[in-house]
Amino acid sequence: MQKKQKKSYKKIGIILSFLVFILAFNSCTYYESPNNPSTAQATVRHFTIWNFDWQPVEWGHWFCRINMPEITMGVLNFGTVLVHFRDHNNNWVLLPYSTTLQNQFGQTFTEEIWSGFALGTIDIDCVRTNPFNLTPISPLEIRVTVMRF
Repeated sequence: MQKKQKKSYKKIGIILSFLVFILAFNSCTYYESPNNPSTAQATVRHFTIWNFDWQPVEWGHWFCRINMPEITMGVLNFGTVLVHFRDHNNNWVLLPYSTTLQNQFGQTFTEEIWSGFALGTIDIDCVRTNPFNLTPISPLEIRVTVMRF
């Protein structure tokens, strides 16, 4: 009886391994760019978001939409968009960004910035949970890189 169980476990193991292999390689889809790679282009634009540019979403959450006509259907299908912001140390940081800080009273709070993009637009969100300063970061310098292949 043990030999039969070992053989059946071995068969089950082989079948499961085969199924995992098939699923792993069939779950990915590969698209090749219709354009010649030597014609790849990148556009870099800089923006400064000021206090009056932000729209309130909810308590401590702010939103800004930036027109970006460089984001075309070609970019959405075969390109990419990278968004960075300039931090307090003058470094460019790739979004999304999240950190924990302390206010002047020693209370811990979070600061988060993230982005999203769609046809012709970039959306920037800022959340600050500091109960003594719920205003968004201003000025917030943004660098947007749009790559088309």
